[in-house]
Amino acid sequence: MKRLRIAQQIVIVLLFAVLIPFITIGLIISNISQQSVRRELVYSSKMISGLIGENVQNHIKNSNEELKQIASAIGFFYYEDDKNDYLLEIQQKYGKFSNFKILDSETLKNREPLFNPQNLTIKLYANIDEADVLSADLKMSILQDALDNKLSDIKNDVYILDDRGNIVATNDHDNSGYNIITENLPKNRKPHTPVLFSKVKNQPLAYYQIENPDWTIVAKTVPSVTQKNIITPRYRIILSLVLAALFIFIVVGMYTYYLYLNIRQLFKGIIAISKGSYNRKIRLLKSVFTPHEIVFLEKEFNYMTKKVATSYAELSEKNIELKRLDEFRSSLVSAISHEFRTPLTSIIGYSSRLLRSDIEIDEATKTKSLKVIKQQAQRLSNMVDDLLVIPDIESFRLQLNTEELDLTKLLELSITYANTNNSKFEVNAASDLLPVKADKDRLIQILINLCDNAIKYNKDNAPIIISAANVEDKPCLSILNKSDIIPKEMLNKLFDKFIRLDSELTRTTRGTGLGLYIVKGLCEAMNITIDISSTDNGFEVILVFNNEPFKNQNTHNPSDEIIDKHSENNIENNLSDARSEIVNALFS
Repeated sequence: MKRLRIAQQIVIVLLFAVLIPFITIGLIISNISQQSVRRELVYSSKMISGLIGENVQNHIKNSNEELKQIASAIGFFYYEDDKNDYLLEIQQKYGKFSNFKILDSETLKNREPLFNPQNLTIKLYANIDEADVLSADLKMSILQDALDNKLSDIKNDVYILDDRGNIVATNDHDNSGYNIITENLPKNRKPHTPVLFSKVKNQPLAYYQIENPDWTIVAKTVPSVTQKNIITPRYRIILSLVLAALFIFIVVGMYTYYLYLNIRQLFKGIIAISKGSYNRKIRLLKSVFTPHEIVFLEKEFNYMTKKVATSYAELSEKNIELKRLDEFRSSLVSAISHEFRTPLTSIIGYSSRLLRSDIEIDEATKTKSLKVIKQQAQRLSNMVDDLLVIPDIESFRLQLNTEELDLTKLLELSITYANTNNSKFEVNAASDLLPVKADKDRLIQILINLCDNAIKYNKDNAPIIISAANVEDKPCLSILNKSDIIPKEMLNKLFDKFIRLDSELTRTTRGTGLGLYIVKGLCEAMNITIDISSTDNGFEVILVFNNEPFKNQNTHNPSDEIIDKHSENNIENNLSDARSEIVNALFS
């Protein structure tokens, strides 16, 4: 027997537990809602037809009473002209009646209200006295005005029909429902009672029959009302049920997805262990859908494999550490072999010449030779300082002694140390230059490196321009040398270790590739902002002395305790200590 997977079983459960009940509930709710709204529409149609019918009857009855009052008032006039003037005044003032006539009561047999469909008036009669009767035409255009204006909020189509089926007034100006009404309207109608006579589903029709005149008021439910109150809510109910079912399917689907993936991870881990891969760990996709039991299995399984793979992990970390130390040693030895050879050769050569006894050397030559030996020794000393400061920078153990310094004097001293080939410098220092707060020896080391870098990469023997001034109450220093434009991607790497503009094969300048790296580290330690740029004018380095308390490398920080607790596993600290040992061994 083939067993179903978890996902297949969950789909079957959802089908019977969610989908079928939702469809049943949706049909029941939709049907109940439709029946309820249908009753409301029927009640609304009856109420509207009855209300308008009663208003029409009351209007005719009140108009008849008004005509009687007019007729009784005519009895007080003696002359015919006065009577006519009075009737004309009533007609002009109120506009409700027209065509006033005084008739003989003996000749007038029928006094029932008579509707005239041509001019939409009803003939009304009132006794003046025993001999005379006053007749007038009551204008029924007021009904149309009422449907168009006063009763404009009625959503049903209302028709007022006479005894022949002619339209007296309606708010359905295109008469779209007239044919349906005439086809379904019964011939024998109950008077003074709202009656439903609709045969159209969800569009009830109701009439109200009045007498004197013989009119029928019909209220018809329009399709827009049906659409709004029945069809649209039905669709909304169905849509809400569909969305609810879809939400359930999505949630269950996500749960099944995460459950399936996590169980599959457990299977893979077990298979890997069975094949001898003891360093395999289970990594679950954890979320709110991940069961606690599976997370517990993951932790226990990983704890079991961790013990087996501990020795392998430690060995791998040691290999990586040794590889990084070997790379640093190779880079350092390469830099030393290139950069120490030239000054050592000069020192050995000039000192050997001074020690020769077979030739006579004049004082000028001796002085020149000693100057060269001193310059090259100073150069070696600067490179040794650079190499020794790297471990302190990387391990944040730099010892700094801050004091106020005259930047102009330090510039002159640094140019003297760095300018071994008599390059031309132009120094422009402001007379009101503020003193800088920094460590003297480290600041000199920064300036020597920057001047040395400017000399090495200067073109066409152009003067190296050094400017110093106060900008926003901060001392600023700019060193500009003539050079080709450096690409932006290369410019961003110049602060890294062993980065040079020329490669090993095309090297044309001396240097270890550590100058700007050291400058950057010292500037950060002394809160000096450094920025480099390369334009058509040349390569420029800008230093901004913030003259604020610089970063104290020995200041206690709460995070140091955390670092100390984990120092045994911190590879970077081990590498830094190893670099220090290598450098000290080389120059001890």
